Amino acid sequence: MDKLKEYGEIILRSGINLRKGQCVRIRCGAEDYHFARILGGEAYRLGAGYVQITILDNYLDLSRFTHQEGDALDYVPPHLVEEGRVMLDEDWANIRIDNVGEGNVLKNADPGKVARNRKALGRKLKFFNQSLMADEHAWCVVAVPGKSWAEQVLGDGATEEELWNVLKPILRLDRDDPAKAWDELNKTLHARCDRYNGIQFDRIRFRSEGTDLTVGLSDRSLWCGGPMPLADGRLYNANIPSEEIYTTPDWRRTEGYVKVTRPVSVREKIVVGAQFRFEKGKVVSFSAEEGEDALKEFFETDEGASYLGEIALVQNDSPISNSGLIFHSILYDENASCHMALGAGYPSCLRDFKELDSDEKLKEAGCNDSLVHTDFMIGGPDTELTAYTAEGEEITLMEKGNFLKI
Repeated sequence: MDKLKEYGEIILRSGINLRKGQCVRIRCGAEDYHFARILGGEAYRLGAGYVQITILDNYLDLSRFTHQEGDALDYVPPHLVEEGRVMLDEDWANIRIDNVGEGNVLKNADPGKVARNRKALGRKLKFFNQSLMADEHAWCVVAVPGKSWAEQVLGDGATEEELWNVLKPILRLDRDDPAKAWDELNKTLHARCDRYNGIQFDRIRFRSEGTDLTVGLSDRSLWCGGPMPLADGRLYNANIPSEEIYTTPDWRRTEGYVKVTRPVSVREKIVVGAQFRFEKGKVVSFSAEEGEDALKEFFETDEGASYLGEIALVQNDSPISNSGLIFHSILYDENASCHMALGAGYPSCLRDFKELDSDEKLKEAGCNDSLVHTDFMIGGPDTELTAYTAEGEEITLMEKGNFLKI
């Protein structure tokens, strides 16, 4: 109980940076409800105005995808849309506890049905997701150990406590002052962003076994990492843990090929061994050892699904990577290696992005527009990363998967 409360306080203070009187929505799977309740109680203790817990249920979704057909899969209750508008109007903070314990429940669901339903939901709630991606409201994604997740990560018979022992150093809960440890990491991430933003890269090139990928940036691209500012000046962390710095690339300027280095969930199905080839920014061919049908459905979501919306840098020498484990949670696995996201870009990673007050202006500035945003891990111990300026200067950023000082 003590460690759950301590973890909850980190989420509320360092994650959403709860403001007194602010309302909070917590979304979680059934297995994580006990932690959501503790988190909600801590939120009230810290002055929350109202706390709502919403259950995410993959088993119920599986029943829907098994029995429903056609237009029935497109239905999104109007109250969900209205709820989203109210939450934006009242500046609710949003916390999602990754439902990793039910991560395999939909693996045998019809990917076409899953894609159709998720596309309908994405269309209806696009305004909500865009607002969060623009840092207009605080949000945070976390995960908490449970029996199901422990067995996915550590094998049959593994316990929740054994997974906690793995996560404690990753979450800095093994430190005398976890909050101070997070502050130190955030300062490191901010300093790295400041150095890179001071140089203004034109493009970056990833090279490793199976990968030779050049990602073009726009003249507005900004490197971000660690806590981001809200309109009232408060800082919040969208992911706990987070080891990355990231930016919004120019969706039109990716060339080459890339091999995905970790499994990833796409349309609720695990994809293993994915490979992509890009021309003029677009994925023109792809393959996978497992889950290729889910990739096909993903790319059919909309035009933007075939272009990059994010590129993120994570060094190989990090607590998550050093664990040597696959966590089957994108929150953790993406923070073990460099990654790219296909789909929507982050407007807040563009200079003066508030001047870009329409989808058309954002896209012209290089920010991809899509209903989806899915991360694919592309880094590893052999990653070599080089940056190039518009003037032709070549700068090595990473060797053997780790950052160099520049």
